[in-house]
Amino acid sequence: MKSAVAHGCVPVVIQDGIRVEWEEQLPMQRYAVRLPSYAMHKMHHILDAYVDTGRWAQMQRAMQCVWRFHWWRHPAGRAFELVMCELRKRLVGGKIHLDTDSCTIHCGGDGAGQGASVLQEYFVI
Repeated sequence: MKSAVAHGCVPVVIQDGIRVEWEEQLPMQRYAVRLPSYAMHKMHHILDAYVDTGRWAQMQRAMQCVWRFHWWRHPAGRAFELVMCELRKRLVGGKIHLDTDSCTIHCGGDGAGQGASVLQEYFVI
């Protein structure tokens, strides 16, 4: 997955019951295709439909942002930022939202200082 994403390719995942990296944190349906193994014999028709409807082009545009969240090295890599968002989400709740158009990530919680008050319960700040 990481290799495909890092090279700007739209990943096609054919693994039943297996989660790939960042699947719970990132909107994978916006930049990857997941096919059940029983549909492999129709894969070329399914992928042609993605191209014909313009969905493939949308996924390629999303990849211009998303690949950074699969990459660790600076200056372009933002995987560490995604890990910090996941930890914040676990601490204060909420959901992670990635806007692939502006390439901005919004972490869990309401952003009103809730994280600091929760941290004070566990640590002396």
